[in-house]
Amino acid sequence: MTVHTQNYAAALQAVLDALDDAMPSVTTDSPNDHLRRIAGRLVSKALTMNVNNGTQSVNAFQVTGTVLIKKLYGFLTNAATLTNCTAAHFELDDGAAQVDLTKNDGVLSALPVGTFVCKNDLAAATMGIADCTNGALTEANADKEGFKEFLVTQKTGQNTYIRFTYTSTDAPAAAVLTVYCEYVVLDGTGAVAAV
Repeated sequence: MTVHTQNYAAALQAVLDALDDAMPSVTTDSPNDHLRRIAGRLVSKALTMNVNNGTQSVNAFQVTGTVLIKKLYGFLTNAATLTNCTAAHFELDDGAAQVDLTKNDGVLSALPVGTFVCKNDLAAATMGIADCTNGALTEANADKEGFKEFLVTQKTGQNTYIRFTYTSTDAPAAAVLTVYCEYVVLDGTGAVAAV
């Protein structure tokens, strides 16, 4: 399932990139711009988790301008040493201040490769975590959504990042979380780029 989703996203991105080349946008009402607003854009980043008995913040994406984040999610793609991983969360960092995008209490301790994490609720809630040791269901209900959309804006004149922060007592941790961000540009100049 993961491979199929990633292949679909990559294929969609390739079609949108081909449309960019074939019919560059000249107005915000072009067919290409409508497709971009509906489908969004996809970026990904493999984050190395290698803290040695402490807390680590790893930049995933740099935000430019204002963007609508449609989906923020990831998969553990390597969990060689991840026996202890707490306080896991996504946050926005502008170099001076950090704003939690999910609550800073996610627990990924001893979870296997293939575990899924996502922002599926308000910032005050723990990130969605689907442990693939057994079948897991993540769905919308009265309290949560499959994914929770949100807006982010770059701090004027400052590099602004979406990052993943966690704490581990492993000495050192050795894992990789591959994170994906699907977004829509709102102000004509916004972007999200893997860093």
